[in-house]
Amino acid sequence: MSTKDRILEAALRQFNELGTDQTTLRSLAEELGISHGNLCYHFKNTDALIEALYDCLIAEIEEQVIQSQHPDNELEEMVLQAETTFRLLYKYRFLLLDLVRITRRIESIRQKFRAVMQLRRLQFHVTFGHLVRRGLMREEWVPGLHDRLITNLLVLGDNWIPNAEIHFDEKGESVIRYYFEAFKAGLTPYLTEQGMEAFR
Repeated sequence: MSTKDRILEAALRQFNELGTDQTTLRSLAEELGISHGNLCYHFKNTDALIEALYDCLIAEIEEQVIQSQHPDNELEEMVLQAETTFRLLYKYRFLLLDLVRITRRIESIRQKFRAVMQLRRLQFHVTFGHLVRRGLMREEWVPGLHDRLITNLLVLGDNWIPNAEIHFDEKGESVIRYYFEAFKAGLTPYLTEQGMEAFR
């Protein structure tokens, strides 16, 4: 593993465990057994590390966004992709735990985050369109209803990890499952009978 990859791995671990306020270049250099100068050669500050890890997260979910726009997608595939996204967000959970501070401080991440939210919104719209055409999801019975559902799902996606930090002592799988089930429950009122059968 390259020095840069080792730094990113250690930074992800420390950011997740300690938060972005407590993790420093010196604490990372000490954990890795390298000099502060060597670490600064790769990343000049913790903000650069945060942005690099944000880019890693985006790279890992980018393929899902593309796949979700394929016209042959079914409900099961959409739900499985959502579950994968929940797991990836948990892997990089510090980003959501400290999201407000990060986006206030690092304008480039703020802009990237907004762009990703637009992609996610598009992903849901395209997928919902496919599900409606296949008879798995109900047509909107109120104009703009699907868009409001998407907003609710995005708000859940952005805030489930901070919510879990407050309300759960457990970590890991049980937390991921709890909020993923909440995500799925948000979809069920919009499914047709055929969609519910596929969902079950």
